Amino acid sequence: MADLDHLLGSYNVRDELDDIASADPPAYLRRCFAEGISAPELNRARVQQLAVCAMVHDSIVHDRDYESLEPELMSDWRAHFALACSRMRELAAAALRRAREALGSEDPDAVADLEDLEHRLGAA
Repeated sequence: MADLDHLLGSYNVRDELDDIASADPPAYLRRCFAEGISAPELNRARVQQLAVCAMVHDSIVHDRDYESLEPELMSDWRAHFALACSRMRELAAAALRRAREALGSEDPDAVADLEDLEHRLGAA
């Protein structure tokens, strides 16, 4: 599945995956989404982080592959964390809605990427 190239741009997805891997992945994702929802404002880097975390969530829960996510790592996380991640679908979607609000009309293509990702999270 194609990545969200316009939204992510030069964001270092590998570094984000390393951060997630060095923590408890479900706890990391939950914290990222919760902080995204509650932050007074979101800058572009934070929106990108939320998008990558949502991609990881989508990959784990819906068994989807993204070009920039390491397939072996995602396969391992699916085996170990699918149930825990499936319980945070609404939290992930709410964080993406918040990210869309933060971008507003400044970047319609990025907003469209976020809407697409939010739709993927809702799909079974």
